[in-house]
Amino acid sequence: MPLIKRLIEPTDLSRGKIGDNLANELEAVSVNTLCGIMRQLSSLSKHAEDVFGELYMEANNIFKRSNSLQERIHNLSMKVTQLDSAGEQISLQDINMRKAFKSTIIVDQQVLSCNTLPSAMRDRYNMCDKPPRLSDMNKYRDDDKDALKFYTDPTYFFELWCEEMKKETEKKKKKKVGCQLSSRESSPKGS
Repeated sequence: MPLIKRLIEPTDLSRGKIGDNLANELEAVSVNTLCGIMRQLSSLSKHAEDVFGELYMEANNIFKRSNSLQERIHNLSMKVTQLDSAGEQISLQDINMRKAFKSTIIVDQQVLSCNTLPSAMRDRYNMCDKPPRLSDMNKYRDDDKDALKFYTDPTYFFELWCEEMKKETEKKKKKKVGCQLSSRESSPKGS
């Protein structure tokens, strides 16, 4: 099922009940259809404003990132021009004494959360029905688990991913330990 990000409403223009005692039914249907078209144009203009707002934010983000990159390139080019490879001799000890490079890149986490939804998707999400009040049933549970988590759990896939990563890490550790043990057994004992 496709996920509709923006829906132009009303979808049905001429499908509506008109009054029974009208002098001119054709005129009433025409006026009703024209009002529906005007509401559609209003909905379309709202979505267009939203699209252009998202484009503006994305272009602004790209502008900031490219300015930051340009500044870093400029600083690096200044440092490179100041270096003199013939005059400076650096020993291996000096290289080892320097601090290791540490990246300043910020990693985004929880990119797919309700706070990061585009406004059109947030509006659609807010129109959805709320989950039932299963938390009222918690007092009757013996295992102290939240009853709502059996119905809906937003952290389910993250926890599943964490479990998979832990299993993979354990497999790698066991494989590494197995390789070390086999290499010790295969090495000559007299050396």
